[in-house]
Formats: sequence, C-alpha cells, structure tokens
Amino acid sequence: MAVGEANGVGEQLNKKSNGAAADPNLSPPDVSVVSHEQTRKWNLWDKTAVVSIVAAHLLALYAPFCFSWGAFWVAFCLYTITGLFGINLSYHRHLSHKSFRIPKWLEYLFAYCGAHALQGDPLYWVSTHRFHHQYTDTERDPHSPIQGFWYSHISWIFDSAAIKEKCGEPNNVGDLENQTFYRWLYNTYMFHPLGLGFLLYWLGGFPYIVWGMGVRLIGVYHATWLINSAAHTWGARPWNTGDLSRNNWWVALLGFGEGWHNNHHAFKYSARHGLEWWQIDMTWYAVRLLEAVGLAVDVKRPSQLQMQKLATKKT
Repeated sequence: MAVGEANGVGEQLNKKSNGAAADPNLSPPDVSVVSHEQTRKWNLWDKTAVVSIVAAHLLALYAPFCFSWGAFWVAFCLYTITGLFGINLSYHRHLSHKSFRIPKWLEYLFAYCGAHALQGDPLYWVSTHRFHHQYTDTERDPHSPIQGFWYSHISWIFDSAAIKEKCGEPNNVGDLENQTFYRWLYNTYMFHPLGLGFLLYWLGGFPYIVWGMGVRLIGVYHATWLINSAAHTWGARPWNTGDLSRNNWWVALLGFGEGWHNNHHAFKYSARHGLEWWQIDMTWYAVRLLEAVGLAVDVKRPSQLQMQKLATKKT
C-alpha cells in the first residue's frame, strides 16, 4: 500500500470513528483536537529528543573508522538487551499489554534495560502506546501514517505537545505510576543512559561509544519506528482489524518479531505475534523460554475461536 492510499483509508477510518476508544477501560479525554500548526512550540523534551537522535546518528558515521570486534559485539549485545528484552518484551508485551506475568525483580530488570534504548521512560512509552491502540489510525493516534509516512516514523517524536492535544494527559498508566520503581525511573531517566555511556568509554574508549551508543541506538530506533510507519503501510492483512496495521516480514526480522503487526492489532493481549510457524518472532521465543523455566506465567495466546472471528482474506 502506498502512503497516499494509507491517507485515503485513514480518512475513511476517521469518518467511521473519530477517536472511539478501543479499550473499554479507557475513556476519551475531555479535549478537542485543534489546529496544531498554530500552537506548535518546542519544549525541553522535544529539544532533548532532537539532540539524542542526531547525536546517535552522527556518532554512527565514525563506525567504519573505529571498528573492532569487541565494539561490534558490544553493539550487538546491547541491541538485543535494549531492543528485544527492553522495548519489545518489557515495555510493549508486558507493561503495555500485560501479555504475561513475571516476578517483580525480573520485571524491573527488563524495564531498566528498556530505559537504555533512549525511547523514553516506561511511563511515557507505555502511555503513548496505549493511546496508539485506543485511537489507532484516527486523528488522535500519536503516530499514524494518515498524517504522513515520515510523521509516523520519526517526526511525531519531536512534537510531544501534539500527543497531549490529541489524547489528553497521560492518565492511562496508573498501574505503573503506583509503583515506586517506575516513578524513580521517570525522575532519574536521563542519568541511566549517560551512565552507560561513561561505562562504555571506560571499557573500550571512543570505539565502544560509537558502536554501543551510536550504531546500536540507531538500530533500535529505526527497528521500533518502522513498526509505526512501514508496518502500517506495507504488508499483508490476514485479520479484519479495521485499521492500517499490516504484517511485514522484514520489519519483523529487524524488530525481533514486532513486524507481525496486523497479528498484534488483532490480538493485542497476545504474547505471541508470529502466529504462524514460519513467522519468526524472537521476542516470543524469549517469553516461551521464560515460561518453560517457570518465570513467566499466565502467558496469553489467541484461541482458535478468537482467530476465526477476525479472519479475513489475505491481502
């Protein structure tokens, strides 16, 4: 599907549902959508996001000039730890959707890994993602291609005020705000990635910074952002979800299984996104391993009856 086509479908979706809540536990905020172009202001969060993302991309430019196998493996390991275990397993499948339960010490450890992906603390990330599911591909969606492919991929990050205008205050993460650990991580968030940077420099000097904080971060960044953009634009739609979500195999490979996005929107509670045997889902394999050793319980999967109700022709 081309971006122009996505815009057309998005207009139809908006006519059908102008931000109707998908989660009955979350009511639409008492705010109106205004012309954001008239009120756009750069706040501290927007400026910090620009500096962090630009710095990571500039650092990565030095990668060919300071390559070492040690630096490469540091980047690879951190990519897996912060991407697979931090963002996908913790922020997304566990904290956002409660697809399974794990011991608190392990929950906090995985969430701490997610903080080092520099995509925001758990309160911010989970709130934004829950709003995405509540208002998927409508005018209130924080990052939908109906507002442009590049907006859904990256531009929305630099406009945090727009999310508040569309969705209201982040009042959908009370389950996390009640926990001391997440409030602490919110208040101290930026110190932790900075601490990791100092540790990498102490271990391997500038090459470890370039690969561990530059190459690794842009890899995790774009693997996550492609789910918002590419996986709502190109791919198959085996499930009748009423939105633009699609299964995209190459996004799934880059994002440890998150690219099976139509599967996810059909069964957002499911810990497994790659529902077919051939749909590689590394995050699900990690959850399955935790379940096998008794660390993950109440692991949710869609039933055959639930899948039959949403099945449609593959496109």
